Amino acid sequence: MRWALTFGMLLGAVPAWAASNVLSWSDNSTNEANFVIERKTEACTGTTVPFTTLATTTANIETYTDSAVSEGVTYCYRVAARNTAGTSAYSNTAGRQVPLSVPLAASGLIVGPGL
Repeated sequence: MRWALTFGMLLGAVPAWAASNVLSWSDNSTNEANFVIERKTEACTGTTVPFTTLATTTANIETYTDSAVSEGVTYCYRVAARNTAGTSAYSNTAGRQVPLSVPLAASGLIVGPGL
């Protein structure tokens, strides 16, 4: 079973620095109990950091929002379907580096007489 995992950025009403990674995939199974979403903090081509379980969804879900991301960090994801018989093969991997945001502007500037 092949899964097609894609991702995007959810900005909505939150500032750009609080962007989340939004994953979506095609549910090609008719008998999954849930999906397991795994993540690692390196490029998908890297091999030094292992994947860890990020979340488990219920059946028939095709999106997940990872809102626990940090600026400047690269994340790589994969998804698998599970039921009582076992776990499917993993989807393709998909990843992105969360962009750095522009710093907040200074405020409260005052000018007074010299000392």
